[in-house]
Amino acid sequence: MGMAKSDQEQESAVAGAAAHDAAPRPKRGPRGRVVIFGTWCKGCGICVEFCPMKVLALNDDGHPLVVAPEKCTACHWCDTHCPDFAITVERIG
Repeated sequence: MGMAKSDQEQESAVAGAAAHDAAPRPKRGPRGRVVIFGTWCKGCGICVEFCPMKVLALNDDGHPLVVAPEKCTACHWCDTHCPDFAITVERIG
């Protein structure tokens, strides 16, 4: 026999996919904890500009602050690219 699916199999697959898409996703918490060593930071802003999740922002002095810790995915972009080694990201969860 051929590889064609019956109408019932196709309807079942479509219904299953729709039910899967409609199910609410559990909310994920942060995957990393960002620690900034303020005395080491010269305020270049690289970490803030390139954080994909916008976890960091600059304060009035031009130094980074963690403003959205719940968004951290522990991608390590900030600590890997910090020229002053002023940031660490600890994986959590």
